[in-house]
Parts: sequence; C-alpha cells; structure tokens
Amino acid sequence: MHMRKINTDFECVVVGAGIIGLSIARSFSKRGVNVLVLEKNAKFGEETSSRNSGVIHAGIYYPKGSLKSLFCKKGNEELYKYARKRKIKIDKCQKLIVSCSKSDEITLNKIKSIANLNGVKLLKKKNSDLKKMEPNLNCFSALLSKGSGIIDVHNLMLNFISDIERKKSQIVFNSTVDNVDATQEKILFSVNSKETFSTKLFINCSGLFSHILAKNILGLKKELIPKINLIKGDYMKLSGKSPFSRLIYPVPSKFGLGIHSTLNLSGQTIFGPDDEKISKINYNISERKKKKFVNSIKKFWPDIIDRDIAPDYSGIRTKTEDNDFMIQDYTNHKVPGLVNLFGIDSPGLTSSIPIGEYISSKCLNYLR
Repeated sequence: MHMRKINTDFECVVVGAGIIGLSIARSFSKRGVNVLVLEKNAKFGEETSSRNSGVIHAGIYYPKGSLKSLFCKKGNEELYKYARKRKIKIDKCQKLIVSCSKSDEITLNKIKSIANLNGVKLLKKKNSDLKKMEPNLNCFSALLSKGSGIIDVHNLMLNFISDIERKKSQIVFNSTVDNVDATQEKILFSVNSKETFSTKLFINCSGLFSHILAKNILGLKKELIPKINLIKGDYMKLSGKSPFSRLIYPVPSKFGLGIHSTLNLSGQTIFGPDDEKISKINYNISERKKKKFVNSIKKFWPDIIDRDIAPDYSGIRTKTEDNDFMIQDYTNHKVPGLVNLFGIDSPGLTSSIPIGEYISSKCLNYLR
C-alpha cells in the first residue's frame, strides 16, 4: 500500500491496550513510527489479557498453515527469549496432554500428528513413565510437551509499555473510540463522542469489542465482519499443596482445551477454563460449577474429591467460526490504512510478539 503525503494528527493509532495492541504498538515504535494507543478502560490489559491461564503454548493443536500455527511456534521461542532478557518471571514447567479413555488415545495420536506437521515434537509417555513423573496423575498415557510453560503476563505487558514509551509513543486510557470514517484519504475517528482526529493507520485490536467497533467503521463492507462467538471460561483455585509439577491438559473440547490443571507462578494449582457460549459479557462465577469441575478433573486426578476448590476468576474469549485468528487489511477489504483483528483467543498471548511484527512490517511501506 502506497499513498501520497497528507497531513494527519497521528501516524498510527492502535485501539486496545491488551497484550496484542501493546505488542503491535511496540513493534511499530521499534521501527520509528509514532503510535497512539487508545484504551477505553482505566488500565491496560483489563479483559482477555489478564483473565487467562498465563500459559506459553508450544503450537501443538493448530492446523498447518493456520495463523495460529504460524504465530504460536515462532511466538513460543520469542517470548521465552524476551522474558529471559527482561527478567520476566517464567517457568518452563512442561505440559502433559492426557488420555483417560480409548477414544482419547485416538485423539492423542491425531494431536501428535498435527504437532509433527507444525514442527513441534511431542513425546508419548506410557502409564509406568507417568507414575514416576507425576505420581498423582491417573491416565492411560500422555503426550509430553517440553516447550510449554507459564509467564507473568502483567509484567510482560509492563515491559511492552516501557518499550513503547521509550520510543516516545503514548498510551491514553479512558478513551473509547466511537465512530470511524475510512472513506477519505485519511481515517477520521472520534474519541468519547467528543473530539475527532485523523490518522494514516488505524488498527482495531479491541479484543472482545473488535467486531462491534468494525460495525462503526464507515467505508468497511459489513459482510466482511466475521460472526464472533463469545466463550466464557471460569477458573477454580485448589486449596493447599499442588498435586502436579507440570501443566495437565485433557484432550481438547469443541470451544477450548478442556478443563485443565495449570500452575501460577506462586506454585498454586488453578483449574479451568471450562467453556460456555454467552451473549453478554459477565465475569460472575457460580459456586454451582464446582460439581462440573470436580467431575471433569477426577478423570485424571481422582483425589480431588477429598480436596477443596473455590471460584477464582473468569475470562471471555472471542472465537471465529473457523477457530483461527483473523487479520484483515487492504488486501481483504480494500480500505487503505485499516487493519482489523478478530478472534485473537488462545494462543494469542504466546503469539503476541510475531503478530506485532507481522502487522508492523506489512504496514510500513504504507506509512513511508
């Protein structure tokens, strides 16, 4: 995309200060572009970015050629590298995907094949191996992912912000972008229904609201906005000592990776998320869900029936119909300077650095 020089208030505007928006802004800033990040909340990363498992994924489940497979494997390596360089707390604790039935065994073999296609090596472990690795685990067999781990997401976002501000770009909070006019040479947008500004590049990565903001973009064909499902996932915290030293995952469900056992960086065990299709955003967790969690977890950890779990937090993720990230730019919608991101759910955290690099490198010619 090339354009003749026109004067605008801003060079690049990114809507959304979650992990993805911050990564995109960081990547542009590194390339010498002045970026304005607009966030409707009072703080950064208040929605999907702070309401997830904090897991660094290896790139196991995603069909070869999908954006998820492309970004996740690259992101895994880059995230560990960045975290070590910045001394962000990580734990490369590994992950086991467990088989608790004969049908699970078939699914495990499929997962291993998909991982191989993505260049991710998984080791098949039989029951006798697993008893030594995780004495409390009850299953037939499992796949071991050595590249999986956990990260301090809050500290990661703080470091991205530090990178952005060091390059003289800025983040403004309590700023809701209402209407966008992309029918002219420059993109016009209003903030908090008051002032109108102009920008050369407008990047919509407003997470749960990306598809809603897209509907308010004049000049964007509405049939290009994908159908988005909101999937709510609740988490429960285990009281007392953790039974496992690794992340334990069942085989995936339709909308997610199943209720799994993860660790936080304090060594506590968190179970979740489950998946529930919702129409309105709410983060309430019902005590009544305990039974569902226990029934699911006891398949791989029967001792849970003697332990206490309590509601911890919940998160909401956006899903496209084909369960892949969707990044739309000029090649899709023919609107110069506009980029929309939809359905950036898991492994969005792991993929954050390469998504930022991908978008900034693609748009750089347009700014020049």
